[in-house]
Formats: sequence, structure tokens, C-alpha cells
Amino acid sequence: MLSLLHETGQTGVLDVNAELPFTVAFAHGEVVEGGILDWTGLDALHSSPMLPESGSFSYMRRDVRGSVIAPFEKFTTDWARVSDEWAQIGTIISSPSVVLTGPLPLYDQEKGRSVRAAARDAGLPLFDVASRAADAVSSGKLRPTGRYAWYGLRLNHQGQRQTALARALDGNVNLGEVVERGFSASEVRAYLLAEIRLGLRFSGSGWVLRDLVWETKHEAAVTTTTASNDFMF
Repeated sequence: MLSLLHETGQTGVLDVNAELPFTVAFAHGEVVEGGILDWTGLDALHSSPMLPESGSFSYMRRDVRGSVIAPFEKFTTDWARVSDEWAQIGTIISSPSVVLTGPLPLYDQEKGRSVRAAARDAGLPLFDVASRAADAVSSGKLRPTGRYAWYGLRLNHQGQRQTALARALDGNVNLGEVVERGFSASEVRAYLLAEIRLGLRFSGSGWVLRDLVWETKHEAAVTTTTASNDFMF
């Protein structure tokens, strides 16, 4: 579909409705914008699955303006490569929201630094910083703290499910403090992911959705591996 829109010089927006919804905006066949909810730009597009396993898409012609992100062939080639490599990175650091600590610049703070914050501070592409962070974790130079960038969110949202967790999101505490009150990170992650898919929006909901999906897949893979190892014994 991407190639067809490029080759026919289309101007409009491609909406992909999949596990991770994203958009790609074309102007005269060239990609000029796109991303996940309110997270837009090249980092966001390259963090989207180029070939979703399931879902649907729609295309609407509309007035789109903007600068070309990159020549189309380079854009799609890089996207295909990065999509594959993000999966490998995720097996090590789960997502760019993970807070890491260690003696390396950007992460050598008392409470560590998330990969997202490190990329922002360094002014570098998120993928590049995440790739280096994964290598540093593998070599023992950095280690996860067990915290995530989305812990800093402070949401006042009761949601569509009246649970104890929903009631805890009263805007007075952030999600990290909610976890400290006894809710597991997995529980908060699952709740937040479900609510975003039901329509919850806030500043940063795009990158949060992307990271929650990555983390959920990582968590499932770890659980499956652990269960398999237990069975072997």
C-alpha cells in the first residue's frame, strides 16, 4: 500500500488500525508526517510496525502539506530494518520507557534515566539510543531499575471500569506512586493500555501506547520462557 500511494503520487492520510494504530501522511507521493496518536515524526513512524500481523487500513484523500521526511526508498528501507531490530532490542530492555542506571553518561544519575529521556537530552534518534542502551545492558554497563518513564504520569481518570486501580487515578499521585501503593506494574500497564485503546487521551499518549505494547509483549515472552524452564525441571 505504501508503494502504491508513492507511485501514484497520492496526497492524503493512511490510517492503520492494528494492535498499534498509526498514520502515514503523504503529499504528492512522499511521506511528510505520521505517527502514533499524538507522537509524530520519524522516530514514531519507525517505531510503528511496518507490516502489522493483523488489522485493517483506510486511506483518505485530504490536503496535506509539509517537508519530505526522507526520500521514499530510504524511508521504507530504514523502516523495514528498524522494525526488525526493534524486536531484538525489546528482548533486552522491553521498551524505551525503561529507566536504566550505570556509569555511562546520561544514565549516571542517582535514580537513572529512561532511554526516551536520554535520547531527548542527547538530541539523537530514539532507535540509535535504544540500540546502544540494549548493548550496554547486555554487557553489564547498564541495568534496569524496574521503573518506567510512564511512572511519572499523573492521571485523573476513573475509566470505564470501577476498580480500586481506577479510583487510585485521582490526579493527586503519579503512576509510580500508584505502584508503590501496592498495585503491580503489570496491573497498571494492562489497565492503562486498555483505557488508551478505549479512547483515553493525554499529552504523550502516543509514546506511552507504543511502549506499553512493547512491554506487554516482553512480559509475555519472559513468562512463557520461565514457564517452559519450570516444566523442564
